[in-house]
Amino acid sequence: MSLIPELFNKALSSFQNGQFDAATTEITKLLDSAPKNADVLHLAALNEKAKLNYKDSEKYFRDSLKCSANQPVVLSNLANLLKTMSKFAEADKFYLEAIAILPSLREAWLNRGLLAKEMLDWKQAKICLLEALRLQPEPSVSALILQLYLDTNDLETLNRESSIFQKNYPNLIEGYVYQSRGLAKQGDATAARIVLMDGLSKVEQKQRIEHELGLYYYELGKLTEAARYFSMALETAPYFIDAHRSLNELYFQTGDNKFLESYFDAEKRIPPSEILLHNLAAAQSSSGAIDDGIDTLKNAISKIGETAFLAHGLGALLARKDELEQALPLFERALEMNPKNLRFILDRVSLAIKMGDENTCQGLIDRALAIQPYNQETWAYQGVIWRLQRDERYSWLYDYDVFLKSYDLPVPQGFNSISDFMRELNEYLETLHVSTKQPLDQSVVHGTQTMGVLLDDPHPLVTSFKSSLMECVDKYLATLPKDSTHPFLARVADSYAFSGSWSVQLKESGHHSNHVHPLGWLSCCSYVSVADLSSGKDGWIKFGETSLNLGENEMVSRDIQPIIGRCVFFPSYFWHGTYPIPCDQLRVTIPCDIDPVRFLKPT
Repeated sequence: MSLIPELFNKALSSFQNGQFDAATTEITKLLDSAPKNADVLHLAALNEKAKLNYKDSEKYFRDSLKCSANQPVVLSNLANLLKTMSKFAEADKFYLEAIAILPSLREAWLNRGLLAKEMLDWKQAKICLLEALRLQPEPSVSALILQLYLDTNDLETLNRESSIFQKNYPNLIEGYVYQSRGLAKQGDATAARIVLMDGLSKVEQKQRIEHELGLYYYELGKLTEAARYFSMALETAPYFIDAHRSLNELYFQTGDNKFLESYFDAEKRIPPSEILLHNLAAAQSSSGAIDDGIDTLKNAISKIGETAFLAHGLGALLARKDELEQALPLFERALEMNPKNLRFILDRVSLAIKMGDENTCQGLIDRALAIQPYNQETWAYQGVIWRLQRDERYSWLYDYDVFLKSYDLPVPQGFNSISDFMRELNEYLETLHVSTKQPLDQSVVHGTQTMGVLLDDPHPLVTSFKSSLMECVDKYLATLPKDSTHPFLARVADSYAFSGSWSVQLKESGHHSNHVHPLGWLSCCSYVSVADLSSGKDGWIKFGETSLNLGENEMVSRDIQPIIGRCVFFPSYFWHGTYPIPCDQLRVTIPCDIDPVRFLKPT
């Protein structure tokens, strides 16, 4: 090695300790004396990636490979960067090159498996994850494979491999949880419960099995039993946030006056906890008690000190009350402490738009897109900024004529009309709406929402609906033009898969507040039951109006009348909501999100 080892080790130490600016200074000195040293260029690439300077990072990786092409670890790390940048085909190419040079490089197999999983290419994900597991047996990878079997409905293999996992790792929860979920999918609820009860007596993290039992009963609509197991989990571990969220979601949706009690009980049992108080404030504000949430966060800061999350949380609640000037310094300090937090960045952008300062936040949008290039909320804010600036790119991003489409669902076999089918489907959906109020922190106002992934339900009516909907998805995708630079069109891939899906039942005055689907790609809403809305636009779905309350700068670009048996498709970054329903009839829909499926090259 021609460079001074002490200086390289110093730069490496700075990088490993998170001192990226210091590492940059030291790396610059190294490159002055050794500009073509592959190791220095590799370290420079890793350091720039940590600073979110992805273009510079990519250049350093490629320069390192020009110096020495036979570097499997550099190839694998470049692939990791390209995956982060959503350059999926290139990432796959470099993972394969790394594997070809060094077939025993477990990290390349593992990360390629995770890429395939993200692309929903289950075959390649399974091949790669199994090879990573063969190279180094590890419970976390085994658990990923169990999840894959569940996601692909390979339930017999899941049952067998879960039993092996339990034998190898009896103290870990994953073997019991995935086996139970698989059995529940097969319709054997009793066996699913027995597996969890068996795990309860063996695992170290008993509270996670208790929580899973709560979810099990919640799915069955046995809410008293669900609440009992959520409470047991919190008795075991009062700091267990997932159980707090599940229990209080249940209490809120059923109107139980024990809502939020678990947080206050936990406060008495454990030292002041940032995450506990932050979640308490979030639950308070989501239920409408914003002032209580503000008091909780102020109290937390007085006890713990001002952390990034507490400062941001307080700023977010002040912004909701339109106290924008008070929110601004809190957001700024939160971002200074944690500049890579996407939620912090987007809320700072939202605040700037509300304050009429949208011209200053393009840098923040660019940073957000570097972190998650296809985050739909980021593109929604980008669209707002372009519209306010009268930038022609707004029409390119929000081409309603091209991207907003409605289709009539085909009539499933065995039914005379779509109305007949939807009437029976609505009767079944009614049995799934077990709560009495809307979920916390969702767009639904005065309505209810079903649990779980609706389109995974094996009921014949749901599977028939899904088949009809897929015909409409196929028609919609066939109409799309090609544009590799467009954040929606660039993701059109080899196939597609449904991700989130649920049913919403709106009651009198019910509506959806304006929102987007941050983690989606293509969204759809299908109408199962609607009131007679012929006299006006009550209950219609509207597009373009944001949640930012921009006054005269708001606009509804399109609105569509809901019709039974019709489905409406739109990119997930489209702002959308509904006009309230004034009548006493119900409005029942099935919204869903659809993800692209991209097949990788065969290994």
